Amino acid sequence: MKFIPVVLSLLLVISCANEPTAITLNPTVTNKTGQIYKNLTAQISVNDLRSAAHIVELLSAEDPSTLIGTTSSLKDVLVAKFTSEMTSQGLNVADNSDLQVEFNVERARTYVNQDVLDYRANTIIKLKVKVENPVQTLSKTFTLRATTRGALTADIDELQRDFNVQLAKLILQVLEDQQLQNFIKG
Repeated sequence: MKFIPVVLSLLLVISCANEPTAITLNPTVTNKTGQIYKNLTAQISVNDLRSAAHIVELLSAEDPSTLIGTTSSLKDVLVAKFTSEMTSQGLNVADNSDLQVEFNVERARTYVNQDVLDYRANTIIKLKVKVENPVQTLSKTFTLRATTRGALTADIDELQRDFNVQLAKLILQVLEDQQLQNFIKG
């Protein structure tokens, strides 16, 4: 009976010894929409409007929150993904275009509630897309929420994988949105 508390204490010490410092953002997007923007040119920009740059916040009743950032900025990752994916859809990207596609990150965070024997991770990502041509503007907000549960302590590699999966789902929602596609095409 005395063996169980000793093992649990040892696991807690080991997990605390390897405090994570950053996660890698690398959402894998499988875009199958094809060439929908033939002979169209647009300017693509991303703004990170969050007040703090960290992605993961580990919450504990006893200890202060632990904040985990990223190895590269969310803005840079989204610029690269949206530029690559929209180019694969046939859109030419140029800084001097009258058609502007702006992505504003309003929220992107995983809150991890750590208890003694389990954890719950709640992810929320909110992205506002604004498409503007010389005549009109369309704004649309995309929000994704996900919850994961696990035993013992939250594993940073699993949190990283889950966040990347959710980010990829949100990017795909934007790329496949019929209203945005029609507005961009004019």
